[in-house]
Amino acid sequence: MRDADEARYGRTSLLLLNVCPFTLRHVINDYYVKHGYTSLQDFLDKNKHDLYHILNRRCCCRRIQSRVTPMNRSQWDLLFSKNSSSCPKGYTGDCPCQYDAKPGVISDVMDITLCCLFIKNICTRHAGINMSHVDTIRTIRNHIIHAEKAHLDVLTYNGYWNRVRFALLDLANNVSPKVYTDTLNMIQELETRVMNASEIGEIRKLLVDQKRIEVLEEVCILNKHGRSASKSRRQGKIIRMTNFDNDHIPVLSTKSIL
Repeated sequence: MRDADEARYGRTSLLLLNVCPFTLRHVINDYYVKHGYTSLQDFLDKNKHDLYHILNRRCCCRRIQSRVTPMNRSQWDLLFSKNSSSCPKGYTGDCPCQYDAKPGVISDVMDITLCCLFIKNICTRHAGINMSHVDTIRTIRNHIIHAEKAHLDVLTYNGYWNRVRFALLDLANNVSPKVYTDTLNMIQELETRVMNASEIGEIRKLLVDQKRIEVLEEVCILNKHGRSASKSRRQGKIIRMTNFDNDHIPVLSTKSIL
């Protein structure tokens, strides 16, 4: 029973880590093409102010201020690099005018977290994108990565799998028949895949690494908003990042940043 529970956990993790990014990247590509952009680089350059303000609460030369900052600096740095120019409006602080999309950047650099963030905050003018599907994927991803143990019983597995499967296929169907077929084939391959102990172990390590990154990001965000790490630790919002056990993955008590 334990081996079967671990296999279900591993299979669901691969669905989220491999299949979801594949489909979501195609949703992003389809979005910028349908809105007249020549490439992701072109799309990023012309929407960098909007993206900047889901990274940074501060005002810029346009005097826009965001209430939420779901993007972190490492995600921003995947897409943009700082240029040598100054703000054309004379703004002296950090400003999106000082950044350019990385030459030749493509959506393949985006993981499931960044894809969901991007679609929810930037791809908002496309009636074909059902945002509730993105919410479903994001929520189940958070449940998996913050699971107390690397096991899934049959009932939980079926619920997660069927919800993500439906969301992915509906999103893919709105992109193209080929993306739908490719997504379906990837899902069906995973459904019958035999998960060995070594593969499950590698998946666990990958998820633990992602958890470490999220803890560090949480510390950075708390510090950015003037809250000390020691205070947050006293409130139980930061966990120790040592002695992680592959079988018992620690839980981050704060909500995942997406």
